[in-house]
Amino acid sequence: MKPSSSIGLVAIALVAGWLGNGYLNTKTTTAAVKETTYDRVMRTQTIRCGYALWAPLMIKDPNTGVLSGSIHDYMEALGHALNLKIEWAEETGWGDFPAALESGRIDTFCAGVWPNASRARQADFTQPISYQTMYAYGRSDDRRFDDNLTAINNPSVTITALDGEVAALIASTDFPKAKTLQMSQLATGAETLTATAAGKADVTFTDPATVAQFEANNPGKIRRITTKTPLRIFGNTIAVARKQEEFRQMLNSATQELLFNGQIEKILAKYEQYPGTFLRVAPNYLVDERAN
Repeated sequence: MKPSSSIGLVAIALVAGWLGNGYLNTKTTTAAVKETTYDRVMRTQTIRCGYALWAPLMIKDPNTGVLSGSIHDYMEALGHALNLKIEWAEETGWGDFPAALESGRIDTFCAGVWPNASRARQADFTQPISYQTMYAYGRSDDRRFDDNLTAINNPSVTITALDGEVAALIASTDFPKAKTLQMSQLATGAETLTATAAGKADVTFTDPATVAQFEANNPGKIRRITTKTPLRIFGNTIAVARKQEEFRQMLNSATQELLFNGQIEKILAKYEQYPGTFLRVAPNYLVDERAN
């Protein structure tokens, strides 16, 4: 065989090997592409919801296990609008839901999540369907902190909070010197108020709806600590995994429709047992009264 022929065969073999390796790499890379949440939902025609119980947003009947609440009904209405099934896949802790989203065990955390900077590092959120205020509450006979919340920041003071929930974050950021009575992620707001009323703690941070329900069964045990403004204001949202913008935008578009057609207002009114506990979303448009 001539030397030139040998060189030609070697060149051909190298090019073929390079092309084959490139093909395999491309095939491997394509196979490794992770299915997006949007694609999975469209393929299965189902949105899998994780949830945490927090009345009146999410409620579970202790006898039947049937779910209800403003967020539950909103998600069912959203599923109907999108022609998708809503599957209530698992009860998930407030601190655990980012991992459940990231792993793909659930598509959304449907609990009326209150977004904050810490949670934004781990999840994205839809637009709110309503807002809720948060105040500090203490025992009815304790007025140490009225118009002086800085007095809570003391080693002699104990704050109740659920592990991974917003109250725990407020305790650590605003009142780092105070002690914290940490409770399970799956505990309820009523349990934090019970601990405060019983003297196991001095203060808890929660919303007026939770307190109103507690006071209906425990009158005179808890009072709002006097302040000029709420401690926090949060939107009731749905959490999705980070970088799933296509899915989040679909949920936002459907939510906007439910806000405009009045379905969300009907749902809020149904579960607003104590007037003023849900702050409404202001419309992002102006109505020309001359047209009426």
